[in-house]
Amino acid sequence: MKTIGMISDRVRWDEKALIQASSKKDVKLIVIDEKSIFLDATGDLDNIPQADIYLQRAVSTFKGLYITKILESKGYPVVNSYAVSSVCADKLLTTLSLRKAGIPSPRTFIAFDIDAALKVLDELKYPAVIKPVFGSWGRLIAPLRDPQSAKAILESRESMGALYQIYYIQEYVEKTGNRDIRSFVIGDKVITAIYRIAGQGEWRTNTALGGRAEVCPVTPEIEEMSLKAAKAIGEGVYGVDLLETPKGMLVNEVNHTMEYHTTVPLTGVDIPSMLIDYCLEMLK
Repeated sequence: MKTIGMISDRVRWDEKALIQASSKKDVKLIVIDEKSIFLDATGDLDNIPQADIYLQRAVSTFKGLYITKILESKGYPVVNSYAVSSVCADKLLTTLSLRKAGIPSPRTFIAFDIDAALKVLDELKYPAVIKPVFGSWGRLIAPLRDPQSAKAILESRESMGALYQIYYIQEYVEKTGNRDIRSFVIGDKVITAIYRIAGQGEWRTNTALGGRAEVCPVTPEIEEMSLKAAKAIGEGVYGVDLLETPKGMLVNEVNHTMEYHTTVPLTGVDIPSMLIDYCLEMLK
């Protein structure tokens, strides 16, 4: 019997579903609280349960990345790997990977000074969007509607630390039906997709911010764009965010720790079971 070590800092619906899915298979799943472990970066005195493969489910981006890197340095396979997780965690690295692969995405600039950022906005035209290079769930994403509001938002980021003084600025893409698409990729398959529709008075579609979900048919275009985006990052499991535009679809983001607590009940697709199967397949 193979053992999967599921690393998490909290056991949410998603992780409980993985525990339940593993109980129906010939596999032992160990829940590993990342707060309880330590890892020996220069030796082998690690305080972590041994497993054949580790499934990274930490909410904390940087803790997850460091744990994954150390485990891989000791020869353990991790889903997702550090190579792909480190790209997905950084919006700029994701953008550059998509560009290199010729995958359309929103026009994006990086600036490191307020005056330079304002010049970017003169080029992009208003409205535009500013995002932190690291972050999730729509936090600290803000619309830049005019020079006055843009300057105020940029100035507020100056007091938030060095990471927030890296200004990742994108064109504003008008969403069809005020929605985007989240597709789910495991290995070389797009297993399902949902529409994420922004809540009343909100332009961000994140369900964490009140957005609602509807089933989205996996069309040939969605499948093609999702698989191309996944391939641009590397072998793994992903949530791919797509934007519908009159000129075709754009890949907005690629997420390396997929959440599916909304998707599974809505679509009936057993994503946790598929994740367990994927881990076992990786061991072969």
